[in-house]
Amino acid sequence: MSNGSNIWYLEQVNMFDYFCPITHSEERYNKQPKRSFKRAEFIYFNEDSADKVFFIDKGAVKIGSYSPDGNELIKAILYPGEIFGELALYGEEKRSDFAQAMEPTEICSLSRMEVVSLMYENMPLNDFFNALIGQRVVYTQKRMEALLFKDVRTRIIDYILEQAMKNGKTLLDGRVLVRNYLTHQEIANYTGASRQTVTSVLNELRDLGILDFDRKRIVIRMPEQLKKAATPPSAGKQA
Repeated sequence: MSNGSNIWYLEQVNMFDYFCPITHSEERYNKQPKRSFKRAEFIYFNEDSADKVFFIDKGAVKIGSYSPDGNELIKAILYPGEIFGELALYGEEKRSDFAQAMEPTEICSLSRMEVVSLMYENMPLNDFFNALIGQRVVYTQKRMEALLFKDVRTRIIDYILEQAMKNGKTLLDGRVLVRNYLTHQEIANYTGASRQTVTSVLNELRDLGILDFDRKRIVIRMPEQLKKAATPPSAGKQA
């Protein structure tokens, strides 16, 4: 599987050239320094000033927020080549989410004003960010619909399929290897489930021979069977 359907990433613009350029004839486009973040280190917090846009060169980043009672809500998991913090370009003054490295991660960033200037000068880049915002609105709507209309088992399976599409590697025998960054509790935070339910569903799928898993990876042994295992929304129960 590949990230061809990954709605957090649009391939028509090479963002590396903008955010992490090695050389450029104009002074302001000199090489941007990369920042390195350790696993679990926060890149920004909720309520931080929204004055930069970020590009992931290496690693993985978790985007999330906290409910009023302090529970973590995971909204997205991002991989190399993806942009985040883009709402700074559209009026966000304070961050509404947090961004946290899920493994050793290297990030390039540009200030809001630098990106705005580039967007004025470069129509494809302007189109990229407008399309990105639109895609993320659609993504958020689908997540909300899943929480309302899909049963919890289907949401957990959808999570596995989404990560396989974004970050999976298809092996020669047809199995799909997915690096798993989340604990069972974090998968629960992502899918609106309980930790016990996540463990139960994963164990069930393993018992059926559909997948194997450990702390670091999920191996989808039968990709088509995993897709079939998800209950249609109309047949599911609300969470």
